[in-house]
Amino acid sequence: MKKILIIADGILAENFIKRLLKAKSVSHHYTIVIEKNGIISDDMNLENFSFYYFDPTSFSKLKGVADGYFSQFLIVMQNKADAFAAYENLRKVSTRTELVFMNIWELTKEEKERISSDKHLEFEDVREIVSSRLMDCMPDVPVLADNIGLGEGEIMEVKVPIGSAYMYRHINAIQQKRWRISLVYRMGEIILPKPSVMIQPNDTLLIVGDPNVLQNVYRSIKREPGQFPSPFGSNIYTIIDMHEMSKERVAKLIEDSLFLNSKLNNKRLILKVLNPTLGKNLDMLKSIKDKKISVLLDYFSQDLAYIKQEIFKLDVGMIVSDDEYFFKFQKFFYSLKLPVLKTGKLDLKQVKEGVILGEESQEIENQSAVIMDCCAQLSLDMKFYHFDSQNSDKDALTEHFESISNLFSRRITIESSKDKNPIIALKKSKDLLHFVVFNENIVTSSPFAFMSRDMNRLYKKLSNNAQLFVPTSV
Repeated sequence: MKKILIIADGILAENFIKRLLKAKSVSHHYTIVIEKNGIISDDMNLENFSFYYFDPTSFSKLKGVADGYFSQFLIVMQNKADAFAAYENLRKVSTRTELVFMNIWELTKEEKERISSDKHLEFEDVREIVSSRLMDCMPDVPVLADNIGLGEGEIMEVKVPIGSAYMYRHINAIQQKRWRISLVYRMGEIILPKPSVMIQPNDTLLIVGDPNVLQNVYRSIKREPGQFPSPFGSNIYTIIDMHEMSKERVAKLIEDSLFLNSKLNNKRLILKVLNPTLGKNLDMLKSIKDKKISVLLDYFSQDLAYIKQEIFKLDVGMIVSDDEYFFKFQKFFYSLKLPVLKTGKLDLKQVKEGVILGEESQEIENQSAVIMDCCAQLSLDMKFYHFDSQNSDKDALTEHFESISNLFSRRITIESSKDKNPIIALKKSKDLLHFVVFNENIVTSSPFAFMSRDMNRLYKKLSNNAQLFVPTSV
């Protein structure tokens, strides 16, 4: 997670901050210094934001906030003198931090010389950006690539960073619903996106599609390893219903949640307690003093619609529940479009191996980065049972998994068979973490599901194990 400091003042800054709040980036934390509060409203998600209200031209006050590691500074201010004063203050704090400076003025010779030697400074000239956009309105003038089409972000260029979830994935294994990879740029060359093309680190992708979808795709491409439950959200949310669950189930769910909190790179663990009743479990929950753990007691039996709204507001990236509760409210969990971890018979700390059962290589590749990220953080090696009834391209799948396992420094074993169903060998296991693609088939009951050759639909045969249901990507 990167820390970014923003110095904001004026109408442009207010619009920028509002847009940033709506963007809801779950990957980074934003520290915003602004003189007065006129931006925040009740419906905004402030999970990854810290606000400070003071004059940023005061070095002593700014140093108190900016003193520490920040990956980037950003100055968006209306007054030129104040902006340069804030710049000087930030450079007293750090001379090497990347700094983006919004410029809306004509700079003097002295001001240009003042900043010319700063190798870590990037000027964004608002006048140039606005002029470029206005040119699109002029007749018989070519439309520049940066403003082509609707100008609403339906065309985007994204560089694939080292560690991205999109590294070493084949084009045909990436679900592209309402968006497409149009071109791949590599080492100064254009590569047409054929199905067999594998994306490499530092490739630049030209993607087109629905602007809202592209924002999610961008975050997914830029996501770094070791960040799960990101990109889904920052926090783990455990649902504990003391009316529905026995004391033993509640105690185990608490213990498993605390274990996950100690292993995963979540920001907070939120223990949502419905219908709390007196006893050892409630006493233990109330005794928790860890700042990373929040205990929310609900004495009024709020309905699931309220919980769904709360999950969104709290920037949740993964839900935790036990098996009985998950199966009872399966459709509700599916509606959240978030990973759901259903605990098994054994404690999570006793899990020995991650397991994927699959037949569709496209869905498997699509989820592999999330799965490997989770396994790496839990220190689990992976075993992939590929039930190859359709004679799919095992070589391409092997190439993908070998590359991504090296990225996450975890060992993965691939066992492929056309005849032997791996469910038979695994159904007595209790010490596995079984990864399930959380698609519509999971919540669609069918009397003939037991006859299916789709390993994903037969997940209940391994329900004694912990299971992580991962929603399909955009």
